[in-house]
Amino acid sequence: MQTLHPTKVHFSRYGGITLLLLLLACLWLVLRQPMMPAQLQQLAIVAWCDGQQVQAMPTDFQEVGCQQQSDVTADPQGRLLWLQLPFELPSAQPHDPTVEPTTPQALFINARASSAVYLNGQLIGRNGRPGLAADEVPGAMDSRFYLPSSLLRPGQNQLVVQMSAQHGWLTLAQPIHFIGIGPYRDANAYLQQHSELGLVLLGILLTGLLYFSVLALRSQQSATSVFANSAIMPRRWQNTLLALLCFFAAGQLWLEMVRGLVGYPYPMHDLRLLAILCCSCGFGGCLLLLTALRYQRAQWHYWLVATVLLTLPVLLWLDSFDARIAVATFLPVCIAAVLAALRWRTPEDVDYPVANGAGSSALLLLLYVLLAVLLTGIFQEILAFVLMTLLLCALFIEQAVQHQHQQQLQLADQQLILQLQQQLQQHGATEPKANLTLTSAGKVQLLPIDEIAYCQAARDYTEILLLDGRQQLYSGTLRALEEQLPARFIRVHRSYLVNVRHVRQFRTTTDTDSGSGAVLLLVGGQQVPVSRRLIPAVRSAMQEVVAA
Repeated sequence: MQTLHPTKVHFSRYGGITLLLLLLACLWLVLRQPMMPAQLQQLAIVAWCDGQQVQAMPTDFQEVGCQQQSDVTADPQGRLLWLQLPFELPSAQPHDPTVEPTTPQALFINARASSAVYLNGQLIGRNGRPGLAADEVPGAMDSRFYLPSSLLRPGQNQLVVQMSAQHGWLTLAQPIHFIGIGPYRDANAYLQQHSELGLVLLGILLTGLLYFSVLALRSQQSATSVFANSAIMPRRWQNTLLALLCFFAAGQLWLEMVRGLVGYPYPMHDLRLLAILCCSCGFGGCLLLLTALRYQRAQWHYWLVATVLLTLPVLLWLDSFDARIAVATFLPVCIAAVLAALRWRTPEDVDYPVANGAGSSALLLLLYVLLAVLLTGIFQEILAFVLMTLLLCALFIEQAVQHQHQQQLQLADQQLILQLQQQLQQHGATEPKANLTLTSAGKVQLLPIDEIAYCQAARDYTEILLLDGRQQLYSGTLRALEEQLPARFIRVHRSYLVNVRHVRQFRTTTDTDSGSGAVLLLVGGQQVPVSRRLIPAVRSAMQEVVAA
């Protein structure tokens, strides 16, 4: 019967350092986030009229076909509307209309629509040409209109905007993003406040994309090896998924930034939103798949299907694209954190090397989720991408640590193969030692070596399984026990030592729970897994035993 021990927490040293740096960087970014520019005065829509019923510019918005904004929200999608936006002349503006203001003022409209602007009854500009479906000319997504000082009045001013959106493919919950007045400058300047930092993040993500793409192409594993049964995720697929994570993150960041860098007609906004949603889904899906293949290899497809079935209904239920984009990343990250945490809490005698680093990965993902929840009100786009980039950097470090660990395991396997070959050469020689001495609680026990079926490592001690099913404990490591046993005991796995005289059959397996590609069937009915990289050497050893 196995002795239970308290589960210990295993962290990657580098993962812990990265976790601390990520936390400090996020706190610094929160404190350093600037407020939105105060120069812009947002205007509120008071009333609106249907352009089909009111063809001329209305004066009092009390005609038939007019509605109060408080009763029914104005929506120009598939319609032609007249919008009423009264405003007070800013206090910094001279009340004498003959005096030229020191700072020219402009009206900024961020809406998925064409528009024409009337200031106190006078047309001051058009963005495209608003109209019915056959007459409309699409305008830019973001536009500005100079407000002539000669038309501005002291006190109350009347602003009327004719607006239509006849060329969209999607129905948005909020097609009018912002209408306001501020100092005359580039309309995109108010949209992208952190373009320099965004370009730096984009450079980091593109560098990661190039690096992991080259590593994936240079890897030698076959493309189908990800579905193979192995306790360690193939290097090629790790690099491929990391490259895809960089690709989707960089694509989403560029699509978010392109609105502030390059103007585009408003119908293109629908395609941009769909592309951002696809990138968000791709990032979340790849992150989940990477985590599942690292820490839950046997059930990765179940977790992937469950995540898709959970995320799709939520995306269809939400009517806001901003919420959909956030959920498409947030839900997979939450599930990935759960997967890593489950691997972290796995009993330490089960696939111990695979669980190394799962604790730091779980905390990194949980930290991302926690910050995303706590900073919902101030979670600006650039801050979200800073956190995303830092999360990827942490995953890169974890991948490098695991890659180094895999190389160490491969070197250890090569040494095991050499030892196995030496044991084969010594097989059949005289073995004078017939008993194994076990010491426990002051007692000395002599255990016949021929009764030992196999030995299994259990951290600081070793379990000895006998042919009759009994179990004994050896107070030492498997390597120390191997030095005391004769050559007929061969290492078939990092955690198993087998008496070849009691092997009945060597059999390959596709059982995903075994974590191996082959097993040895013993005469007592026990099954011992064989390390995938040791299969050729063990098969050769079995053939030598049969020949002898």
